[in-house]
Amino acid sequence: MISPIKSEYIKMFSHISAIDPEAESTWRAKIFLSFDVDWAHDQVIEDTIKIVKSAGVESTWFVTHDTPLIQKIQDISGGTEVGIHPNFNPLLDGACINPGDGAEKVLGDLLSLVPGPRAIRSHSLTQSERLVDQFRVAGLTHISNCFLPYGCGIDAKPFSIWNDTVIVPHCWQDNVALKMHLPFPSDVELHSGFHVFDFHPIHVFLNTENLDRYERTRHLHQRPAELIKHRYDGEGTRTRLLALLRLAS
Repeated sequence: MISPIKSEYIKMFSHISAIDPEAESTWRAKIFLSFDVDWAHDQVIEDTIKIVKSAGVESTWFVTHDTPLIQKIQDISGGTEVGIHPNFNPLLDGACINPGDGAEKVLGDLLSLVPGPRAIRSHSLTQSERLVDQFRVAGLTHISNCFLPYGCGIDAKPFSIWNDTVIVPHCWQDNVALKMHLPFPSDVELHSGFHVFDFHPIHVFLNTENLDRYERTRHLHQRPAELIKHRYDGEGTRTRLLALLRLAS
């Protein structure tokens, strides 16, 4: 694990629903650490929980399913919020044959697991004008479905749309960063800009350095005792996360 982060630097880390676009102090020179659980095995999720807990920083977790670890996530020291990570892909793929299994049910199933969430990130970043309205009716105020790749030349910052809904762009997402060979923000940039990071516990567990490692181990993703044997021992997603936390230690 890592050394606890010094108290003056812990303030660099915050959670997504704390963002007010009109109040720069809530997001400028802040780091927003977020995790998409993505139906990972409990031991895989707990591995990431231990890393974040040892650092004592604020973070946002987007959950996909019922697991006793939701309570453990809520209890992470430093301040944690739990949001939801609904999967609308079956509706788009035509795999949903029950007329009652629409977007409202997808949201409702997750809302029954997490009391009063404010933050949402859809699986595959799925969004539409109609979904945004449904999110807001459900009490979700902060949406993190906008991916602006780090290094693309756009000065990312949060902004509001209708009904006081806040859009929170993220600049780095582990699986997409591997697809795009994205660089990582420098320490200087991390101390001055606005950075939202999206990690997945499965990639943290594997220390994924390329998507081939992830794909060829799919049959082991629910068998962590075997999966651990395939963890990469060089620079990968896990070492990126640890470096991000160490920058303020």
